[in-house]
Amino acid sequence: MTKYYSFTLLLIVLFGLFSCGKSSTSPSDETIGMLEISPPGGSYDTAISVHISCTTYGVDIHYTTDGSTPTRDSDLYQNILQINSDTTLKARAFKTGFIPSKVAYANYEFSSAAVQAVVITPPGGTYQSPNKITLACPTPDATIHYTLDGSDPTEESSIYGEPIMVCGSITIRARAYAPDMIPSIISEARFIMQLVDPVFSLEGGLYSTAQTVSISHPQANAEIRYTTNGSEPTPSSALYSSPLNIPVNTVLKARAYLEDWEPSNVQTAFYIINLANQMQLVPGGTFHNGTANVTLSPFYIGRREVTELEWVYIMLDMDIITPDSPKAEINWVSAIEYCNYRSIAEGFDPCYSYGNSGTIPALWPENWQSDHTQISCDWNATGYRLPTEMEWMYAARGANISQDYIYSGSDDIDAVAWYSSNSSGTAAVGTKQPNELGLYDMSGNVWEFCWDLYHNQYPTMDTQDPTGPAAGYLRVMRGGSFSTDASNCTVSRRFYTPANLSADSHGFRVVRRY
Repeated sequence: MTKYYSFTLLLIVLFGLFSCGKSSTSPSDETIGMLEISPPGGSYDTAISVHISCTTYGVDIHYTTDGSTPTRDSDLYQNILQINSDTTLKARAFKTGFIPSKVAYANYEFSSAAVQAVVITPPGGTYQSPNKITLACPTPDATIHYTLDGSDPTEESSIYGEPIMVCGSITIRARAYAPDMIPSIISEARFIMQLVDPVFSLEGGLYSTAQTVSISHPQANAEIRYTTNGSEPTPSSALYSSPLNIPVNTVLKARAYLEDWEPSNVQTAFYIINLANQMQLVPGGTFHNGTANVTLSPFYIGRREVTELEWVYIMLDMDIITPDSPKAEINWVSAIEYCNYRSIAEGFDPCYSYGNSGTIPALWPENWQSDHTQISCDWNATGYRLPTEMEWMYAARGANISQDYIYSGSDDIDAVAWYSSNSSGTAAVGTKQPNELGLYDMSGNVWEFCWDLYHNQYPTMDTQDPTGPAAGYLRVMRGGSFSTDASNCTVSRRFYTPANLSADSHGFRVVRRY
C-alpha cells in the first residue's frame, strides 16, 4: 500500500512539472502585429498620400512626424496622411491588454520645396446664412485650384480669384501650385448650411377664443411644412401658404426646407383655446349614493378629461402627441403632480403638499411617488385637484338636474361612452354626447382618478363634503374605460388602483374650488 501511494505522488509531481513548463498565452502576453506604412520612405517629387495599417484588429494607431517615438498621447491616425515635405513618420499601435507594436517608420525626402497649405476662411461647420469663403496661400505667386464636389483638386480645376459665395451645403477642397515647387497638401472644409427656424406670429399659450397664426421665414424661397396633429413635419407634410385658423386645442409644428440646405429645427407651439371655459360649475346639492345622503358644496369640474395637449403644455415630457386624446399611460401620483404644476402655471394656489416639503413637486423627496400617503390636500386652496369620489359621482349623475341615467348622460351606453364593444383604444375627448351638465366621457374612454383612498363600503351616515377614508393603500377610480364592458361604465361602478400603477386605460379630469 505504501509503494502505491509513493508511486501516485511521483506521478502528480511529474505532471505538475511538465504542466508548469508549458503556459497558455493570455491577451496581456500578446504583442500587436507589425504596422505597414505605404508608400514606403524614399525620395519623391510630388505630394504623397500615406496609409498606415496593422495586422491586428481593433488597434489604435498613433503617429509623429517630428522623429519622436509615438505614445498613446501622440496624434491618432484616422485618415490618410498627406505629406509634401521632408518628414520622418513614426507609428505605433496600441490595444488594451496587448503589448504595443514595434515602432514603424518611414523617412520621406522631396526633391524641392513645397507650397504651403491653403487657408480656408471661415472654417468648415454649420451655418444658417450664406457665407463668402476666402482661400489664401502664404507661398508667394502660388495659384489656388479648388473643387466644390469633394473631388481632389488638380491644375485643371477651377482657379480661385474672388471669394466663393456658399448658398448651400458643400465641401470645398483646395490645393496651391507654384513653379518649380511641390504642390501643397489638400485643404478641406465642409460647410453645412442649415435653415433658421420658422417664426410663428403668435406665441403658444392659453387663449379664450380662436386664433389666427402666420408662419414666416427670412428666406423667401424656403418651403414651410407643418402639422397640427403632433407629428413631426416632413417634406411631404402640408405646405404652408396662408395664415392658419386655430379654433381648438392644437399643437402646431413647422419646419423649413430648401434644396441643398439642411432643414431647420422643428418649431413647436401649443395653443390651448378657451381652457377656462372648459371648467363647468357644478351647483351644490344633496344626493343619495346608495348608502346615505351626501351634501356637496359647489365646485368646478373639467368638461373633458385632461388631454395630451393639456398635459404636455404643463409637463413638457411628451415628444409626439395626439392633441385631443385623453392623457393615459399615467398613474395617480403623476396626476397629483400635474395638478400642482398647472395651478402654479395659471397663478392659483397649489392644493397638494408632500409631508413638510411644500407644494412644488420638484422639491419633494426623490422617491416621493413610492409613498402617496404623505400627500395631503388643502381643500381651501384655489388650484386644481382631483375630484373626491362623491364629487365625481355627483357630477357624473348630472348633479341637481340629474335624470338618473344608468350611464353618465344616457341609458344608451353607445350614445355617451367609448367602451369595449365600440372601441379598441382611447378616442378624442368630447366625441360622444355629454351628460346633463355638459360633461363628456364620464362613462368610458379612460378610468378617472379620484382623490379618495379606497374602502369597500361607503359611510352609512349622512355626510357633508366627504374626502374619503383616512387610511388605505389603493386609490379610487371611476367611470370605466375603452377596454371595459358596459357594466363597468355606469355612474355607480367603483374601482381602485395602486397609486403608482400606470395603464393605457388610466386618465383623469380636474376640479377647482368654487
